[in-house]
Amino acid sequence: MGGKKSGSRSESSSANTAISKLIWVVGTLAAFSIITFLRPDFFVGGGIEKEDDGETREYEYGDPQHIVNLQMELHNKDIEIQRLKESLSKAETKSESPGGYNPPLLAAASATLPSSSSPACTTTSKGGLDLGPHFTPLEADCERRYGLSLIDEWRNAGQTWCAPDGKSSIQTEIKCYPLHQAHKKLDGRGPDLFCEATNIFIDFSKISGDIRPKKTRGPEMYLNFQQGATYGTCKKTSNWKPRMFMPHNSRQMETFHADASVPSSSSYSKVDHVAYLLARDEDCENTFHSTADFMNMMLVMRALRIKPNDQQVILFDNHKDGPYIDLIKNAYSPNHPVIRHGDYKGKTVLFKKLIFHLESPAGLIFPRVANPDPLRCHSTDLFQEYRKFVLNAFNLYNVVPPSIPSITLILRHRTKEKNVGRVLANEEEVRNLLKKGNMVDVNVVDFSHMDFKDQLRLIRNTNVMVGVHGAGLMHIMFAAEEAVLVEIHPSYRQDRHFRHAARMTGKMYMPVRANKREECVGSSDNVWAPIEDLKLALDGAVRAARNFDDGISECGLVCNPQILAIDKRLNSHYKPNEQRSSPLMLRFPCH
Repeated sequence: MGGKKSGSRSESSSANTAISKLIWVVGTLAAFSIITFLRPDFFVGGGIEKEDDGETREYEYGDPQHIVNLQMELHNKDIEIQRLKESLSKAETKSESPGGYNPPLLAAASATLPSSSSPACTTTSKGGLDLGPHFTPLEADCERRYGLSLIDEWRNAGQTWCAPDGKSSIQTEIKCYPLHQAHKKLDGRGPDLFCEATNIFIDFSKISGDIRPKKTRGPEMYLNFQQGATYGTCKKTSNWKPRMFMPHNSRQMETFHADASVPSSSSYSKVDHVAYLLARDEDCENTFHSTADFMNMMLVMRALRIKPNDQQVILFDNHKDGPYIDLIKNAYSPNHPVIRHGDYKGKTVLFKKLIFHLESPAGLIFPRVANPDPLRCHSTDLFQEYRKFVLNAFNLYNVVPPSIPSITLILRHRTKEKNVGRVLANEEEVRNLLKKGNMVDVNVVDFSHMDFKDQLRLIRNTNVMVGVHGAGLMHIMFAAEEAVLVEIHPSYRQDRHFRHAARMTGKMYMPVRANKREECVGSSDNVWAPIEDLKLALDGAVRAARNFDDGISECGLVCNPQILAIDKRLNSHYKPNEQRSSPLMLRFPCH
């Protein structure tokens, strides 16, 4: 009995060995076939490959490391093929759905991280976005809150609030997009909303409001609407929730007339392109607050797949045009003039597509000190897309970075018209500190004397920005790809606005806090920059900037000429009175 069992084991072992060899042979042949297809040079004397460290390595025939590299390449190709198959499957499924597939239209912004239509980012049964296993929890959180996935969330939030009646010759529909954003949930604020209307009428004779010569707040900054100023043939659905409309939109939609009759064709004119009703923030002359409006506009356009060239902006408030009218024209209404309600001269207009603005309180730029959530996100896609969108509108995106540190000191000055606050008390002392720097470019500016395009052009070529806490620091978003913001905080402020803007666009941030109590000038203040602390911060900022891009000078604001001389590319940047020197000896000193 024992012998038979032993023989059975032997025969079984031989069979398993034969099968294993057969599997090995087949697997080897298959691998060789794939490798030959992918890399025909592999069996012809080796090759040259680039490693992760950037160095190239030459491999001989059959080199083990070369085999490992090819196996990894094969593995990566296999993953890529699997992802493509999943994408194809989802695309085919979507093309068979009633709505079909709508390609993105805004050419200025191409997604770099997965959107809801990619394999790595799917929609859950609850309607939220599942970012898949390719994100860490932190990355997934940042992507949901500040990434391109937020656009998908807005798009998926669409609800019909006023449905076509199915019988009128002109069918009106209002679709609204309510969303309770993550950052609003954290501090107890409610959801936000924007809407789009199709085939909607506005009777401009029932809208009033004049441009205010001075800044206004509250109801005075909004337009006034009589009953039926906005109307359509649709029927309100159960989704219609008047309390969810944002402040200015609420005033307009309170007077909206549903179930209206279609007027005679001779009594109204038509607008076939997209019209965007922009009701701006009460501080729309302020760089910080206006950014909330402008980022929201881009987000809405992305969510609704609207091209800037197809859109006309209507300023739908009582504010003056303000300093950012060129930004609105260039980025959001390039093919149509920016107009106001008065330009329609009391006529009734049928808008083929009308957009109701996502107003500034919905903005992503408002971090709060009381908010327990830390500023952990960095270089997020939505902020980077906004930066790119604006710079492209002025042909300033594809710009060569500064060859040497370019420092811009932003100042604020009081005028008879405006008693601005947070004025730099020791301005001359700070100017003198900057003058001590060598091999640096220094610009000292007051943006109130510059138009927006000139501001943008200057900041685009800045890689060290310095200033007291104030709205102008928001321009850090448009600085060179590698840049540092040095913010001088008054002793009493803890705002994180510009730290947030810097981080979100991939910039470095260095804070300096005043330790001398501010001087009051009426209701505003003068801020004393602590010179020794500022000197240390500037030295660190310039030290970093000298090594941006391909710089090799390891020194700060005041740089040893022997260190500067190491970098031969700086030769053309010496000023007539600037000291030149022979470089430090770079030869190893020991024998």
